[in-house]
Amino acid sequence: MCRLKVFVFLILFFTKICDEVDGVCKLSLKNDFGSPSPVYLHNGDFLAPTNASGDITLRRSETVHVACPGKNKFIVLGKNNTDFNVVVVKCVKDQTFQATKTAWVGNFSEIKCNAPPWFTTEEIGDCYERYRLYKVGYEVENVFYTMYEACFNKYLLHTSYVKHQIHPKYIYSQSGGRRPGFIEGDLFGKTKMNKLYATENQKKRIREIFGDGKSDQYITKVQYLNRGHLAPRGDFPLRAQQRASFHFINAAPQWMRGNAGDWAALEDAVRRRAVRSEMLLHIYTGTLGVTTLSDETSTDKDFYLDVDENNNGILPVPMYFFKVIYDPKEKTAAVFVSINSSYYNQTMIDRLTFCNDICEQNSKYSWLKWRSNDGTHSFCCTYEEFVNKFDVLPKLNVKGLFF
Repeated sequence: MCRLKVFVFLILFFTKICDEVDGVCKLSLKNDFGSPSPVYLHNGDFLAPTNASGDITLRRSETVHVACPGKNKFIVLGKNNTDFNVVVVKCVKDQTFQATKTAWVGNFSEIKCNAPPWFTTEEIGDCYERYRLYKVGYEVENVFYTMYEACFNKYLLHTSYVKHQIHPKYIYSQSGGRRPGFIEGDLFGKTKMNKLYATENQKKRIREIFGDGKSDQYITKVQYLNRGHLAPRGDFPLRAQQRASFHFINAAPQWMRGNAGDWAALEDAVRRRAVRSEMLLHIYTGTLGVTTLSDETSTDKDFYLDVDENNNGILPVPMYFFKVIYDPKEKTAAVFVSINSSYYNQTMIDRLTFCNDICEQNSKYSWLKWRSNDGTHSFCCTYEEFVNKFDVLPKLNVKGLFF
């Protein structure tokens, strides 16, 4: 036993010595990244935290591709503007890096873009009838680096689901910075989505559908429709990735109380669960159906935020938001569903709850605490119950429950 302890000590000692001689770069998400933040690529993927503290550690001479994709976007090195939109930098030691295209040597935090990098979408195939699959991410040197995929109907302005991944260390992310606005890209034609989400338009549509006396009842200072993220900003560690989550293909109209209540609780819980599971998780987040509200004659009607040239409703306010968690290694899954309204009574809620609530029945879901005071209702389903009722997802090989 003594010899074993000595052997282990020597290994640790010489490892430390080698680190000091060869140099190790350690980057803090809080302090060591420039702004406007570039896209950082490492070993053919987005740079991500490498240890349990959320830091990024690189060996001496290990390289990172730093990119500022988009028209008129360029790398800035310290106080020096360049005409490069991609540079390769290599670790020297601590936070010091050297840019291989120039003689520049400096702190990693001094590397930035002259303006925020531009993210794009690319169509990659069919989902199902009238829905197409798009990937969203950054194109760097003719290679597309995908952050998430979205199944989208450009005629209905409706996203059926978004697929992304959560890595165990993605609970750590850059905080702060100015919250970007959502963009349409080239998928929404001439439609100005911000105008459709504006409170004035919400009230206008309610008056048109439900009657003049209903707009102040349904739209208040604490209850209104938000741009509800599907793949949430907090699931991505670095700012350029977070920025790319602000595409309207990754959003749906969500009532504020649910967005800040049950749904926020679910997003936080899923990130914590990913860390504890130490597994790469696949996440499918989507919307179903159309919310109904009562008009002045107590008749329930569907709520859309706009109409097309034929007066057909577009940009539906969903009846449900759902999130499927899938562990591809263990082949387990569970589905979490939130009714997207706080205006329903218990009779309506019971009618809309379409599966046996496995979270309520099983103590293994104690990691999820719904915020029951938000006025909405949420529940959990087995994957089998969900897909038997709604055929909206690609087929997953599921053999058990995800806890």
